[in-house]
Amino acid sequence: MVKKSKISFLIVLSLVLLLSACGGGSSQSGSTASGKTTIKLGLVCGALNPLLALVPLDDGSFEKAGLNVEKNCFSAGADAVQALIGGSIDINLGSYEHVLRQRSNGLDVKAYAGLYNGIGYTLVTKKSATYQKIGDLKNATLGVTKSGSLSDTGLRMILDGAGLNPDRDVKIIAGGSGATMLAALESNQVAAGMITEPTVSQMIKSGNYRVLVDPTNPYVGLVAMAKPEWVNKNKEAMKTFLKVLKEVHQRTGKDPAGAAKALAKEFEQVPQDVLAAGIASELKKMPADLKVDKAGADGVVASQIDLGAISKKVPFEDTIDLSYLP
Repeated sequence: MVKKSKISFLIVLSLVLLLSACGGGSSQSGSTASGKTTIKLGLVCGALNPLLALVPLDDGSFEKAGLNVEKNCFSAGADAVQALIGGSIDINLGSYEHVLRQRSNGLDVKAYAGLYNGIGYTLVTKKSATYQKIGDLKNATLGVTKSGSLSDTGLRMILDGAGLNPDRDVKIIAGGSGATMLAALESNQVAAGMITEPTVSQMIKSGNYRVLVDPTNPYVGLVAMAKPEWVNKNKEAMKTFLKVLKEVHQRTGKDPAGAAKALAKEFEQVPQDVLAAGIASELKKMPADLKVDKAGADGVVASQIDLGAISKKVPFEDTIDLSYLP
C-alpha cells in the first residue's frame, strides 16, 4: 500500500514538473488561454504623450486585434529602459535618447515607431513667482521626474539655451511626476518643475500656475522601442501592435472627446473638457504615419553629445527599423 502511494506521488510530481517546464515564467511573449499573444508594455503613466497606446489599452482595441497587452507603469523613462534591458517588459514607450544611450553602451535596442515629436514636458512655476525668464532661475532649485530622464534632458536643454550651466547655476532634484511634482511646487521645494499634459492644462486652469517655458526644439520624444531579438520572434505581434496605434491616431483625430471618454478612468481627476483639449493639442505632435522624424532624431543625437550622454553620432539606420509599420 505504501509502495503504491509512493508511486502515485512520483507520477503526480512528474506531471507537475512537466507542466511547469512547459509554462514556466519566461520573459518572452506567449499566448494566453484565449489564444491572444501577450505583450508586456512599459511606459511612464500619468502623461498624455503615450496616448496612442493608452486608448487601446482602455477601450479594448488591443484585445479585438488579438493581443493581450499588459501595462507596466514607471515613474521615469530611465527605469522603464532598465526593465526592457532586463527582460521584464517587451516593448517600451520612451524617448529616442534612451535608444542612443543603450546602443552606445553596446546593447541591442531599436526604435520601431515614432510616437511623439517634442520634449513632451513643460516648465511650470507658480503664477505668483517672480521668475519671468529662464535667466531669473539662477541659483534656484528645479524639479525633474528623475535624473537621466527625458524631463532632465529637456530642462538641461532649456537652461543651456538661456546660457545657464545646469550643473553649476541651478540645483536639479528628482521631484517625481503628477501629484508628487505638484506637491513639490506647492510647498516651494522647487521653484519650477517639468510637467506633462494633461496636468499642465489642469494647473493652468486652476489659476495658480503658469508656463515658464514650453520647449519647441526638434526632438523625438517618444518611440516604441524593443530588442531586435524579441521582435524577430514576435514579428506578427509587433505589426499588429503598431497597426492598432495607427488606427487609434486616425480615430482620435476625428473624435478627441471620444478618446477622452476612453481615458476617463486613467485621468479621473481631470475634467473631460480639459482632457479632450489636452488630447487634441498633444495629437498634433504625434506623427500619423508613426515614422521617426529625421530632423527630430538628429536633434536628439546633438543634444546627447552636448550633454555627454554619448560620445559620437549613432547612424540613424542603426537605431531605427520602420519595416513593421502598417
